[in-house]
Amino acid sequence: MSLRQHFEDKLEEIRSDVIRMGGDANEMVRMAVDATLNGDLELAANVINADDRVDEYERAIVGKTVLVVMQESPVAADLKFLVSTLGVVSEIEKVGDDAVKLARRANKLSGQFPAEMRLALMELGEAARKSFNSSLRLFSAYSSDLSIEIIEGDKAIDTAYSSARNRVFSLIQATPAATEHLVRTIEAFHALEHVADHAVAIAVRMRMLYDADTSHRSD
Repeated sequence: MSLRQHFEDKLEEIRSDVIRMGGDANEMVRMAVDATLNGDLELAANVINADDRVDEYERAIVGKTVLVVMQESPVAADLKFLVSTLGVVSEIEKVGDDAVKLARRANKLSGQFPAEMRLALMELGEAARKSFNSSLRLFSAYSSDLSIEIIEGDKAIDTAYSSARNRVFSLIQATPAATEHLVRTIEAFHALEHVADHAVAIAVRMRMLYDADTSHRSD
């Protein structure tokens, strides 16, 4: 095996680990939404416990990445990938944290998520997970068009979150006695909006790294 092939194998191992970590975090979000909608406390506990695995992935990937940078003296293109890896795993870890926050809201809501808001939570969860999954594809194979799609698509997610929040505020005005319960409902939507924000952060970071040379040449 050549030295270059050995190096590329290391890069591919890191890439695969990041995608698996992202897949785990995305699944945590799905499970947390289901737990919230269905009052499934066991599923919520599974989400919280799964965060340890995501955190372990982050530590392992960062360690591998730093070691490769120190030992292999990567060329510019490979260095871009390795630098992006450090930022991307940080955002993925935050997605796991937001899934945990949502799962904890599920515990506090105790199966009493407002029926009027169920569809909105499902739709926002699907949109946030789709955006995050797109950001993982972007990391795996960079595309300027996909990065723009993720960034611009966040406007619709922000609008959906604002609409849901305003609907919950209306429910609070109609039933003040349920304010504490309904505030937790807003927090559930907020956690999903944050998931999409992390996808955007990944897209912005990737654009800064991979499109910088193009932008300089066009000036």
